[in-house]
Amino acid sequence: MPGFTKVLLTGAKGQLANAIKSCAPSTVEVIPLTRQQLDICDADAVRQSIARFRPDCVINGAAYNLVDKAETDGATDAFQINAIGVAHLAGKCKENSIPLVHFSTDYVFDGKKKSAYNETDAVKPLSVYGASKLAGENVVLSTSQQNYVIRVSRLFGPIELKENSEAQKPTGNFPLTMLKSAATHSQIRVVNDQIGTPSYTPDLVNAIWQLLDKSSAGLFHLSNSGEVGFDEYARTIFEMAGVNCEVVGISSDEYNAPAKRPLYSTLSNAKVQELGITPLRSWKEALKEYLQREEVHPLTKSTFGNN
Repeated sequence: MPGFTKVLLTGAKGQLANAIKSCAPSTVEVIPLTRQQLDICDADAVRQSIARFRPDCVINGAAYNLVDKAETDGATDAFQINAIGVAHLAGKCKENSIPLVHFSTDYVFDGKKKSAYNETDAVKPLSVYGASKLAGENVVLSTSQQNYVIRVSRLFGPIELKENSEAQKPTGNFPLTMLKSAATHSQIRVVNDQIGTPSYTPDLVNAIWQLLDKSSAGLFHLSNSGEVGFDEYARTIFEMAGVNCEVVGISSDEYNAPAKRPLYSTLSNAKVQELGITPLRSWKEALKEYLQREEVHPLTKSTFGNN
């Protein structure tokens, strides 16, 4: 890593941030701050936190990711967090000559391409959420040549579970959402025409730490390997978990979600692999490991020992 020994991490309760804390190199001190401890939309709070902790890098794990709500009544919040708050971070990082590492999404693309998207492909978000994330990307990359933007997709991974806590809700975690649905339904409908790559947060983070060591800055794509539609993804989850639930595939038009999603949004990892980053394993291998975690067991019927 290029001299990073103290990293300030915002949005510390998120899935990706949780993995960043857990998988940090022993040589790096990670200072995790939750939204309650640092609201990135408060420019003065951002200034005070950077002045207090004096990090040599800031990793932004804070994000508004309620895709459908952003389309209806959450647009202001989406842009406030994903663009304006990010601008506060980028500005204060530049003032202190430290890099900002920021995360974006495959939803900046329109999904019309038929092969994996690379970093130079044209962006055209279809949703308010995608537009807010693209705005954040542009701010980060235009503010300083020291900064990183890393696009990721379909995150799943360990989350912090506390009794009687909102953290138990698997927002943005498709495997947990499916398993919870299967606990009360014998049949569920899942879209069958949205293709992309599920990505396991511990795998991503191991690659992210490598990337920070091998590259000075820029725009990058990171995901596990392979691709799948959401309906087949759900069937794989149930098969691996030993859960009996029928998946009925339906079109995005039939599902009629408030926000429009790209029908194809697989990310190419060619750029990071050229830098020497270890290729990430298949999403299926990562999913099998995740479903063996203790926190997931109450939702499954399988001991996995015989799988």
